[in-house]
This record gives sequence, structure tokens and C-alpha cells, in this order.
Amino acid sequence: MGGRAPDLHAMWLWARFAVDVLTVLILTPVFFPWGGLAIVGVVLSALALRRRHRAGRAGADGLTGLAGRARFREVSGGLLARGHRTAILSVDVNDFHKINEAFGHRAGDRVLIEFAGVLSTCVPRQALAARVGDDEFAVVLTGIDTPEQAYEVAGRLAAALGPVLIDGRLVPLGAGIGVAVSGPGELTLDELTHRAGLAMRKAKSLGPDTRWAIWQHPPDETALPTAA
Repeated sequence: MGGRAPDLHAMWLWARFAVDVLTVLILTPVFFPWGGLAIVGVVLSALALRRRHRAGRAGADGLTGLAGRARFREVSGGLLARGHRTAILSVDVNDFHKINEAFGHRAGDRVLIEFAGVLSTCVPRQALAARVGDDEFAVVLTGIDTPEQAYEVAGRLAAALGPVLIDGRLVPLGAGIGVAVSGPGELTLDELTHRAGLAMRKAKSLGPDTRWAIWQHPPDETALPTAA
């Protein structure tokens, strides 16, 4: 499995943002030599909000550049409706509220961006990674022949997570990862995401370190396989 293909639309949004930033930085000192820094701050904040709004309308998450919840449900539901073997990974960042409290919301946003970058490098080209909540992410995998291929992705993500450097400080970055797989025509989207969520909660119950777990039928608290 190779790295995920670049999101061309997200790249275009960031390129447009960069052009706007450069324009502001060049023109502000010319027309407002005094108080220019304050004006730059206000304008850049407005531009960032505009970019997030545009990204949201395009089905992308404005902070991370990943797909949003609506896009995730659209793609996942379509795959299941067409009878594809599909796997969903439900991923929840560990203790994210504690990161916000200890380091601030700005650092929290940076952590989410770093997490999204790790997630993007760990999923295969044909997968879709999405941010579906404040600290909740999901991956839909298709084109898989066996459930073990989905488990491999979960293990790769778990192995890649670790502390990240934010503003000169090491911030812990871990997650609970749940995996559920549907055979062709077997489950609806809500059923599959529910199973992935149950497996994710099982993984998080094992402690603060990154863990992943799979859903099995019948659900057995003592028999559910887990892995670090």
C-alpha cells in the first residue's frame, strides 16, 4: 500500500490563501505604514475564516484539509450501496481536552493538524480520511480483499503516532482506533460505523497509550483482539 494521493482541492485552497497573505503583507506597509501590523492581523484572521468557510462548502474540513463528515458519509454510503467490501476505522485522539487545557486551543489545533498529517501518510491511496468531530477522525477503505488489510492500516497508524513538537514543547499524541469490516451487501453505513465505534471505545478503555481493536461477532469483552 502506498501513500495517499494528494488532495488537489485542498492544495488549491492553500495556494489561494498564500496568495492572499502575500498580497496583504506587500500592500499593508505601503498604504498603512503605522499600525500596519494590527491591520495585517485582522485581515489575516478574516482570510483564514473565509478559507475555512470555502473548505466547508466544498466538503473538506477547514482546519486539517481532510474530508469532512458529510463527504465521509457520502463516499462510505456509496461504496456500501454498490456492494463493495468496505472497512471503516474510527479514530479518537486520546485526552484531547487535556491538551487544550494544558497548552491552549491554538496548540490543540496544531495537534489536530499534525494528527491529520500522520493519518494521511498511513492510509492507502484509495482510502478516504476524514475529520468527523472535534477530535474524531475516520477512514473508509475499499478495494480490500481481506479484513487483515484493514488491520494492517490500523497497526501502521498506531505505530506512527507519538509525541509531537508544538511551539518548542513536546505534546503527547495518541489515539484509540477501532476497525470494522463489511462484506459485500452485509451492513449499512450506520451499522458499520457503530461497530467501528464500539471497537474504538474498547481500544481506548485499555489505557492512555495508542491502541487499536477490531469488532467481532458476537461481541465478547474478553475475546476482542487488540494490539498496540
